[in-house]
Amino acid sequence: MSFLTRLLLLVFLALVPICALEVWNQIDLRRQRSEEIHEHARQLLSLLGGEQQRLVEGVHQMLELLAETPAAQALDASECQTLLTRTGSRIADYLTINLAGTDGVILCSTNAALTGRTIADRMHVRAALESGGFTVGEFIRQRHNGKPAMPFGLPIRRNSADGPPIGVVTALIDLGWLERYLSEHPLPDNASLLVADGNGIVLAHAPTRPGAVGSALPQRFRPLLDADTVGTAQLMGIDGIQRVFAYVPLSAGVRHIFVAIGIDHDAAMRSIDDALRRSLIWIAATLMLGLLAAYVIAKRHIYRPVAALIAATERWRSGDRSARVGAVDGPEMSRLGLSFDALAEDLDRQMRAKEEASAAFRASEERFRALVENAPHMMWVNHPDGTLEFVNAAFRAYTGRMTTEANRMDDLHPDDVEHVQAIRARAIAAGAPHEYELRLRRADGTYRWHLSRTHPIHQGGRIVAWYGGAVDIHDIHRARDAAEEAGRSKSRFLAAASHDLRQPMQSILLFAEVLRPHLTDGPGLDALGRLQHGLEILKGLLDGLLDISRLDAGIVAPQFEEFRVSDLLRSLDDAYAPLAQEKGLDWRVAPCHATIRSDRVLLGRMLRNLVENAIRYTDRGGVTVECTLQADHLLIGVRDSGCGIPADQIDRVFEELYQIDNPERDRNQGLGLGLAIVRRLSDLLDHPVTVHSQSGQGALFSVAVPLATGDRAAEPRPAEAAPAPPERGETRLAVVVDDDPIVLAGMESILRSWKFDVIAADSTDHAVESLERDGRRPDILIVDYRLRDKRIGTEAILRIRAMHDPGIPGLIVTGEIGTEPQNDALRYGFHLLHKPVTPRTLAAALSRHLAGADRDGRSPVADGAGPPSAGR
Repeated sequence: MSFLTRLLLLVFLALVPICALEVWNQIDLRRQRSEEIHEHARQLLSLLGGEQQRLVEGVHQMLELLAETPAAQALDASECQTLLTRTGSRIADYLTINLAGTDGVILCSTNAALTGRTIADRMHVRAALESGGFTVGEFIRQRHNGKPAMPFGLPIRRNSADGPPIGVVTALIDLGWLERYLSEHPLPDNASLLVADGNGIVLAHAPTRPGAVGSALPQRFRPLLDADTVGTAQLMGIDGIQRVFAYVPLSAGVRHIFVAIGIDHDAAMRSIDDALRRSLIWIAATLMLGLLAAYVIAKRHIYRPVAALIAATERWRSGDRSARVGAVDGPEMSRLGLSFDALAEDLDRQMRAKEEASAAFRASEERFRALVENAPHMMWVNHPDGTLEFVNAAFRAYTGRMTTEANRMDDLHPDDVEHVQAIRARAIAAGAPHEYELRLRRADGTYRWHLSRTHPIHQGGRIVAWYGGAVDIHDIHRARDAAEEAGRSKSRFLAAASHDLRQPMQSILLFAEVLRPHLTDGPGLDALGRLQHGLEILKGLLDGLLDISRLDAGIVAPQFEEFRVSDLLRSLDDAYAPLAQEKGLDWRVAPCHATIRSDRVLLGRMLRNLVENAIRYTDRGGVTVECTLQADHLLIGVRDSGCGIPADQIDRVFEELYQIDNPERDRNQGLGLGLAIVRRLSDLLDHPVTVHSQSGQGALFSVAVPLATGDRAAEPRPAEAAPAPPERGETRLAVVVDDDPIVLAGMESILRSWKFDVIAADSTDHAVESLERDGRRPDILIVDYRLRDKRIGTEAILRIRAMHDPGIPGLIVTGEIGTEPQNDALRYGFHLLHKPVTPRTLAAALSRHLAGADRDGRSPVADGAGPPSAGR
C-alpha cells in the first residue's frame, strides 16, 4: 500500500466517523428538543384553552337564563331593569349585560346609564338576530367608556325555540380584565398567550404588551387562523421573538376566537446550541491537527516531487522542449515523473509534425492566395452577416475600393438588393450554394451585369463564411436582351402582318364565292377553282401566322381532359388517308387503346402538323402513326420514309419559316410554320417532342403524352357532320358591321347571294339608325370586333339585342389575336371567327346559329318580323 493511500486512509478513519457521529447526535438532539417544545406548547394550550372555553360557556349560560325570564320574554323594560339591578351584585364587574328589542334599542342593562341607547349597528347584535343562535362577536370598543371588549349575543324567542327572535341579550367582557386574568395564570418563562377574534384583532396578550390589544395580527398568522384543526407552527410572534405556537383556529374550540400559546424557540434551544458550538470547536481543532500532520508529511513526500513537475512544465512553457522530470522520491511520484517524461516525448514529436504540416499549409495557402489574387474574375470571402473578409485584386480594381470594411451590398444596383437578399436568405437557411445574376457598380459609377456563384465554408459543423465569385456577363446579357427584343419584334411583325393581310384576303374569299353563280362556262369555273385553291393556300399560310402569334402572345390556354387516344387516331386516319393515297403513299395508323391526359384540340393540332409535314416531304414509301407505351406516358410517333433531316438541321426545323429542300419557297409546301407551332404547343402542354432522323432515311417525330390517372376515360365525342350551306335566306335579315369598306362589301355580297336581306353599316351608330328605319328584327348579327374611334363590335351586338331580343345570334369575325375578342365571346355567348373566313366556314356558322334560334322559338315569323325576303 502506497504512502498516499495510507495517509488518506488515516485521515479518513480519524476524522470522518467522529464528524459523522457528532453531526448525527446534534441533528437527533435538535429533533428531539423541537418535538418536546411542540408537545409542551400543546399541553399549555389544553390547560389555558379549556379555561377559555369554560369562560365562554359561562357567559352563554348566563345569557340563556336571562333570555328565558318573564321580563325578557315580555320585553318589559321596567321589570327587566329591576331584575338586573337586583342581581347585579352577583354579576362580575368585567361583564356588562344588555337586553334590547329587534330594533336594537337597549331596554335594560347592568349599567342603567345605557338604557335607551341603540346597539342595532353592532355586528354581534345583527349576527345573533340573523343566525338565531349564540354568537361570539369581534373586537369592539364600548361607546360609553371607550374600553375594548369582546361581545357575545343571543336572540330571545317567545314560547318556541323555532319562532322568530323578538329581541337580543348581549354581554361584553372587558378585555383589560381578560388580559389581567390571563396574566395571573402561571406561564413558563419565555412563554406567551395570544387571543384574537375572527378578523385577527388581538383580544388579549399575556404577558401584557402595551398596544397589543386591538391591533391586527401580522399576515403570517392568517394560515393559523384559517386552519381546520388544532396544531403547532413555528413563526415570529407579535413581540418579534421566534416562537413555537400551539393554536386553536377559528373553526375549532370556541368559534370565531383564536387562541395560541407561544414558547420562545431560541431560549428553549439554547442548551442544544451551546452543545453544538462546543462540538464544532472540538471538530475544528481535530481537523486542524489532522491537516497539520498531513501537511508536514505531504511537504516531504508530495510537494517536492510536484515542484519538480512544475519546474519541468515551466521550462516547456518557455520553449525548452528538452525539459524532463527525471527520478523523484516515492513510487507514485516516480511513476508520475516517468509518465510526464513520456508525454513530453510524444508532445515533442507531435509538435514537430504539426510545424511541418503548418509550413506546408502556409505554402499551399500562399499558392492559393496567389491564384485567387491574380484570377481575372472577382472573388471574395464574406462573413455570414454579409460583411467582406477578403477580396482579390480583380474585385478591388473593379470596385475601386482598397479596403474590405464595407458591406458587399454597397456595390449592388439598388433594384437588385431586395432580390439578392431574398436569395441569400433562402440559401443561408438551407446552407446551400446559390447563384444569381446582378448588377455590380464599377469604380466609375456604372453598373454591369455579373453572374455570381457563392458556396458555404463549413467548420465544426457550422457555416463560418461564404466563398463567392462573379463573372462579367454584361455583353452576354445585352445580347440576350437584344435577341429577346428581336423575337418580340418578330412576333409583333407577324401579328401585324397577319392582321393587315386578313382584311383584303377576307374580301377576296367572299367575292370569289360571289362570282360562282355568274360563271357558267368551263374555263371560267376552272379559273375560279384555281383562284379559290390559291386562296385556300394563302389562308393556310395566314392561319399559321395566326397560330404563331397567338402562341407567342400567350393567349392559348390548354383544357386538359382524359380521353382515349383511339378517338384522336381515328380522326387522323379519316382526314389524311385520302391525301396519302393521292400521293401513292402507304398509310398506316397502328391501333392503340390507351387513355391519355391532354388537351384534345391542341394535341390534335400537333399531330396534324406532324402528319402534314410527313406527307408533304415523302415522295415514296409511306407514313405510319404508331404508339409505344412507356412507364407513365405514351409515345405517339409519326414515321415517314421521306428525305430525312440532316443531323446539323434537326434543331433548326423547329424555327419559324425554315424549310429543308425548298429554296424556291414553293408555297404549296407551306410557310415553314408547322413544326414551329408543334414546338410551341409542346412547351405549352408539357409534351416533349423528340426527333430521330438521318438524311435520306426518313424521320420519326415522337410526342410524349402522360397516361390518364383516373378510373376511366371520358366518353368519346361524336363525330361532327360536315357543315351544310346555310338555309335559304328567305325571311332572314342579317346585320353586318365592319369599318373596312371592302370587307363590308364582300360580306354584303355573299349574304345577298345567299338570299339574305342585309343591312350593312360601317359603325354601330349607323347600324342602329338603319334598323330603326327598317323596323324589322334582325335574325343574325355579323360584326367586326375592332371598329373606328376605339369602338368594338361587342357594343353593336348588345345595343341591337337591347332594341329587339336578347336571343339574337351574334357572330364576331375579326383579325384580332388578343384575348379581348375571346373573352367577350365567352362572356356574352357570341361565336368567334378569325379572318380570313372561307364562305364554307361562314355558311356553317350561319346554319348552326340560325337553326339554334329556330329551335329556341325565335324565328322571325314567330316573333312577328317583317315580310320574308326573296328565295335563294
